[in-house]
Amino acid sequence: MTSPTQKICGSSISHDNDGPCSSSDQQRSCLSINYLPDSILRCIGDYLPKSSRAIMASALSRSACFDSDTLDFSDIGRDLAPKLTDSDISSILESIDAVNTLKVLKLIGCTNITGAGLDPLRGSIVLEQIDLSTSDNATIANGEDLFSPNFPWCFALAENAVIPILYSIIAEKDRALNHVQLPLVWRKKKSKQLVEFLESYNLVKSSRLCLCVQCDDVVESSVWMNQTKDSSDWGLQSHTCYECTEHICQDCEAGFCQDCRKQFCEDCCTMKICEMCFSAFCIECEDLEVCEVCDKYFCQDCMPVRFCDCCNRDRCMDCMPHWDCSRCWKSNCDDCADEHNVQWCEV
Repeated sequence: MTSPTQKICGSSISHDNDGPCSSSDQQRSCLSINYLPDSILRCIGDYLPKSSRAIMASALSRSACFDSDTLDFSDIGRDLAPKLTDSDISSILESIDAVNTLKVLKLIGCTNITGAGLDPLRGSIVLEQIDLSTSDNATIANGEDLFSPNFPWCFALAENAVIPILYSIIAEKDRALNHVQLPLVWRKKKSKQLVEFLESYNLVKSSRLCLCVQCDDVVESSVWMNQTKDSSDWGLQSHTCYECTEHICQDCEAGFCQDCRKQFCEDCCTMKICEMCFSAFCIECEDLEVCEVCDKYFCQDCMPVRFCDCCNRDRCMDCMPHWDCSRCWKSNCDDCADEHNVQWCEV
């Protein structure tokens, strides 16, 4: 007859209804990840994204699993992040002692939270950046469509839950907060509560001496958050690099991505410029076409770079004109059109 207790290397795992390691004696000898030393947990964490390490720290109640000052939920994939609740976020922040250790928090992908789970960050003096852009889908809506009841997603992040926490952070004398990325939904609504917060944020930022990361001159600005009426950039922070959160003065050239609407210093991101409309794009967003001949970049809206279906080459219209067949719509460059004796209608 099979014994209800299975021996594994001197340890016992009980198969009673109470589950493994139900007695105190068995708990001391049972094989469990909870009994691994901190050094082993750190080695395990090295194979995981930083946000996964933070989740592991919360699950095991072991802060040793997370040894970073940056928490970016976009690196755990689109399947897990939307399932996280405010309770999950709160547990994670508490388990890693975020109020005293976390410098960067990006909630990208956490579409299921209201923001109440951010309460453990209240009064933080070490947090340097917080990105509240929980959903990238907000960029597909414009005007009234953004608030229509038929809009295919629900934006959960609530100003009433988050803004008081932000107030508690900027009220600290020794605050480190340099950059706040607001959701597009909030920026389009322009609520009274958000307008008042932006005014307070601009005031406390202007009270600090900020030096330009590129020239070391003082950044003289009273408007860190754009409050220009009817501007598409309303609510966006300026004079601050999104990547390093260092400041940039007006005289120094800072790259502003036309797609993600983020600003970067020259050390953090080399911007690609469309040769036709002169729009700039960061590395993460760039979807530019490059001509094989002149090596110039062109954005998708301008689209002067054409692909020849015959010779399989990408060249801009300045370097090589292209022609489309009116029936099959295949594209031919000038050289291939001559070679294949493409006929053109004179009418």
